[in-house]
Amino acid sequence: MSSELFINAKVWQPNGQFKEAFGINGQGFSFVGSNGESEQIRSSYNIVNDLEGRLVLPGLIDGHLHLVNGSLMKKKIDASVINNIETLRSKIKAYAEKNPQQSWIIGGNLDLNKILKESTQSNNFGDMIYSERPFYITNYDYHSAVCNTKALQESGLLNRLSDFSADEVVKDENGIPSGIIKEKALDFVFERLPQPSIDEKILAVDDFIKELHSYGITTVTDISLVPDLEVYLELYREGKLNVRINSYIPFEEFTTLNKHLEYTREIDKNLYLIKGFKEYWDGALSSETALFSENYLGRDNNGYRTENIENGEIFKMAKDINDANMQMIIHAIGDKAVTEVLDLYGSFYNPRILTRHRIEHAQHISDNDIDRFKKYNVIASVQPLHLKYDARTVKEKLSQKLADHTHNYQKLIESGATVIFGTDFPIVEVNPLENIRLAVTRSTKDGTFTPELSIGLHECIKCYTVNNAYSNFNENTIGSIEKGKRADFVIMEDDLFEIEPDTISGAKVRKTYFNGAEVYSMI
Repeated sequence: MSSELFINAKVWQPNGQFKEAFGINGQGFSFVGSNGESEQIRSSYNIVNDLEGRLVLPGLIDGHLHLVNGSLMKKKIDASVINNIETLRSKIKAYAEKNPQQSWIIGGNLDLNKILKESTQSNNFGDMIYSERPFYITNYDYHSAVCNTKALQESGLLNRLSDFSADEVVKDENGIPSGIIKEKALDFVFERLPQPSIDEKILAVDDFIKELHSYGITTVTDISLVPDLEVYLELYREGKLNVRINSYIPFEEFTTLNKHLEYTREIDKNLYLIKGFKEYWDGALSSETALFSENYLGRDNNGYRTENIENGEIFKMAKDINDANMQMIIHAIGDKAVTEVLDLYGSFYNPRILTRHRIEHAQHISDNDIDRFKKYNVIASVQPLHLKYDARTVKEKLSQKLADHTHNYQKLIESGATVIFGTDFPIVEVNPLENIRLAVTRSTKDGTFTPELSIGLHECIKCYTVNNAYSNFNENTIGSIEKGKRADFVIMEDDLFEIEPDTISGAKVRKTYFNGAEVYSMI
């Protein structure tokens, strides 16, 4: 078993201080202390590494992403830089010509609001863009999409229009589907897209895990679908599961949990575990389906509750999960949705049982709800990177009162609540340093957004490490560089504490270690 000592380092600690040296023995940290203390044990290590003052961080933890779907989307059309219909048309045509074997043209990360400004949405808007093969391009929030008539036909949605509301299948003045679909209608089409093979999924995820390492990410919270479990099992069998996965499966899978546990029991529990259950309360801001306490500007609606909320199923399922002392994580973006989820969690709250329920996104929080996160021990799982879109979108869609409640996570931190960072990849890029830059500076291409709510760098690193570990019940094994914990750590080429905040996203990771083994090196 190899052992390495690292000296002359700047080892970040959760208390805001720094250590100078640390050692690893096999898969764990065996020593953390000063250079002087390291000299006394130097001879017990096989290798001594002089880090020349470089910053060392714990392995970063992305608190919310979609690992399999996101990995697959990286192989599809990336529409994140498309700003007009003509560019979108050219992008789809070029992709179709390059991929003649693809029966559907699929992509994501489109800013649909920009594209729609150029369209009257008469007849099928999607057909104006491309009509030769079915195509489906999601909005960046993955709560709405544009598709053509062939996509609506082949998915079967055209024969099921009565199953969806006017908000879910947008129609023109003549009652013809415009090609804009949202929420349940989007899910309907998504579930009927051509499915990649297991080998394609494994290849995509394996490639993406390498990208995670290049950013210093060694652990993720994955919003898992049941078919994803096969991918993780096969990756483990092939020795390629080089990231820790905390898996959250849909609420309705609670009744079949034992089946999923049995299916995945072969996987090392230090690499993969089903930690809890995920549900949606509302939709998303850009698609005007997030649930707010006020109407959207110029609209006569304030958003959307998902079917399980409207029919009351959520309350029975949530009680069963809570009674089993298992964790719930519920998507809530609008301020009214956040209030209602806090009401739900508050009805179950027992200070003697730490279920650590979470609200995913919590993008808009009423001042009246800030203290309730701490009161009910509710974790806020947030994505400052979404400000790249939201800084503009809130001004277009919300009143000033609601806009002022956008991404107000600093208030949660001040109240003593636990805040964790993730990206919601593939909604936005997985780069943790860009996530941190936006949290620290609140600076976007649309200007600086409520700078008084910026979060200090030290707190941002806590949100990416110890706080995330706590949120997954992993605080005793990962999240900090501490003797006895797993040796997941990142050696930075650039010191985040010494560079200008606006340049944080460009900082480089020099090396990433996972379970004591080097998995990435820039040199």
